[in-house]
Amino acid sequence: MDARTVQIGSVILLSVLAMPARRIFAYGIAGAMLWAMFGCSVAGRLQRRQATASLAQLTRTERQQRQADARPQVVKLQRDSNTFFLAPVDTLADGERVMSLRIEQVTVVAKVRSVPERNGRVKLDFMVTLPKQLLGKSRSVVVTPVLHKPGGRMALEDLVIRGGRFSLLQERDYWQYETYVGRFRPDTAGREAAFNRFVKFPYPEDTRLDSVVERRGMISYYYSEEIPTDETSKRMAITMQGRVEGIDESSYRMPASDTLSYVISSMLSFVDTMPRYRIKVIDKYVTVQDRNYIQFHVGRTQVVDTLGDNRQQLDKITGLMRQIVEQEEFYVDTITLTAASSPEGRYAFNDRLSQGRAEALKQYLVKRYGRGIDTLLTVKWIAEDWPELTQRIRTDKGIENREAILELIVGVKHPDQREQTIRERFPKDYAYIRSMIYPQLRAVNFRYNLRRKGMVKDTIHTTELDTAYARGVELLRKRKYARALYILNDYNDRNTVVAHLSLDHNERALELLATMPKDAVVEYLRAIACSRLGRKAEGREHFLEACQLDERMEYRGNLDPEIAELLKE
Repeated sequence: MDARTVQIGSVILLSVLAMPARRIFAYGIAGAMLWAMFGCSVAGRLQRRQATASLAQLTRTERQQRQADARPQVVKLQRDSNTFFLAPVDTLADGERVMSLRIEQVTVVAKVRSVPERNGRVKLDFMVTLPKQLLGKSRSVVVTPVLHKPGGRMALEDLVIRGGRFSLLQERDYWQYETYVGRFRPDTAGREAAFNRFVKFPYPEDTRLDSVVERRGMISYYYSEEIPTDETSKRMAITMQGRVEGIDESSYRMPASDTLSYVISSMLSFVDTMPRYRIKVIDKYVTVQDRNYIQFHVGRTQVVDTLGDNRQQLDKITGLMRQIVEQEEFYVDTITLTAASSPEGRYAFNDRLSQGRAEALKQYLVKRYGRGIDTLLTVKWIAEDWPELTQRIRTDKGIENREAILELIVGVKHPDQREQTIRERFPKDYAYIRSMIYPQLRAVNFRYNLRRKGMVKDTIHTTELDTAYARGVELLRKRKYARALYILNDYNDRNTVVAHLSLDHNERALELLATMPKDAVVEYLRAIACSRLGRKAEGREHFLEACQLDERMEYRGNLDPEIAELLKE
């Protein structure tokens, strides 16, 4: 890479792009002078002073002022695999470039702050302040905020602040490396060795800042990060670790900072955990139906278990029959076996064929299962199942003359004439019906008529736990909001509203809340939704109404940052 300075208006970025060779030569000379001027270690002096950075939460006034600041703030720029941050800068009398972001006076008012959760995420913000003794034109300061949760810890993006001379040294090293690579074109191993040889202080990836901010002998930086939440995210904490590197290759690790604590303000405190029940109707008489497809040889009634997939179908029939007959909750009154045929051929022949196949299947089942079901089995047959054929034609959009065929079926009474007429008038449709629908008519239907043991009344009503609803509530409490809403969306109750608010569906939440009876929780949730939508006057009214209905809401509102927005003058 080459090195140059990218300038956008009054915004600059020190990056690793091309620059003229004479400038690089001048930087090389400057770098050599720096080694001579700053040969003593920076680490020893900082170690003796135990200098460190500090963290502070912003006051409400500071947050408002920052939001009202019209000057351009930090702009993020992605280039290749590196993330850079542009900031407004000023040039001091000695040529040092310093960031000109407006820095407010920091006042620590608390170490604990409540932050609202939106769409499964929270925004943590704080001020990082570094004392003057950590700074220097020949140093680089790397600050790493660390997030602490019950599930573990996670380092956030580094904040890197470089002195002007340190920056020049980095630029010189990268220029030397790129020049070597461009001239000798080494392989991957050679590139790695050359990089380690020339670049003593690599550019950190995904850094927050690449400039110096100095006001009253301090560096201050507003740090903001969105963090996803999970079922453990009731509280979060931020600490900070950091190090200082000098061009003399010495380093100093800063002592640990104070801890900032954040209480996550979510909608989960409004989850209704009361179990939900549904009415269950229990009938004395129950019917179980089963449809199967047994293949027979053309014009034959013998059951051949090796024909087609008959083995699988017969196993299915006998398996279900055994399960029903041997269970203990019901008596089996009767089992009705109905065999049906398709309409091709003469009706009288199909009638005898269907009867023979039904009787043959009964004998097969009695032989296979046992004579215990012989008295339970009742045999019926349908010569040509025209009702089933009519229903399938009505729902099959692939039949071009569907409506005309349906009218013909109703108009022609004799089945043989009816089938012949369809074949003659609509030969194309008939060929489709015969190949695709007729096989589905050659079915064997079983109807199991059951009677519940020990039950006197024909019908009783009872209640049972709504397990689906309970699962939705469980997912909601684990902050799996989208999955919870998938279940709770049909109930349209308070928990449905909580799921919508947690996903930032504020308009939909208001629609549901408007249909619910007024109480303190409903009014409070309406206040939250209005606050998010910027309807402060309306939201303030709902909050005051909630406090009148339940005075505990006032205490909760004092801890809720979204309610605090409503109470601002």
